[in-house]
Order: sequence, then C-alpha cells, then structure tokens
Amino acid sequence: MIRERIIEIFDVLDLTSKRMEELTGIDRYKWGNIRGKKQKVNEDYLEALNQVFPQFSFWIMTGQTIPEAGQISPEMEKARKENSLKTG
Repeated sequence: MIRERIIEIFDVLDLTSKRMEELTGIDRYKWGNIRGKKQKVNEDYLEALNQVFPQFSFWIMTGQTIPEAGQISPEMEKARKENSLKTG
C-alpha cells in the first residue's frame, strides 16, 4: 500500500524519476524500480520523502489525511494549487 501511495505522488504531481533524484538524492533508477514495482520501499525512501514532502507524511503511512494539521494527500495539494491559480 505504501508503494502505491508513493507511485501516486509521482503520478499526481507529474514527477519523473530524474526529478525525484534531484529532490531526494536517491538514484533515479531506484525510484524507477519503485514505480515499476520491482523494489520494495525502505526507510531511506520514506525519510527522503518526509524531507521533501512533509505534508504527505501521514498520508503515505496511513492513506488518511488530517488537513487541519497540514497533513494532506497529493490530490489535495494538486487541487489547492489549481484553485490558487484560478483565484490568484
């Protein structure tokens, strides 16, 4: 389940493995293996994602959100950005 949520981050935020490497310092090919479901997620990936996307930490681990605490999903982030573009 966690791997699927990480893949959702890539998909919803339209991130490439190369971009994720730039953000996290973890090799793009390893991210590609995560996306291709050839490799399991370990604590290094989770720690890196927490550093880059702290707002997704709770969602990555549980699949749930706590918007009032700033813990959202990638879908919520995307909607928030789209709304700010429409109103801004």
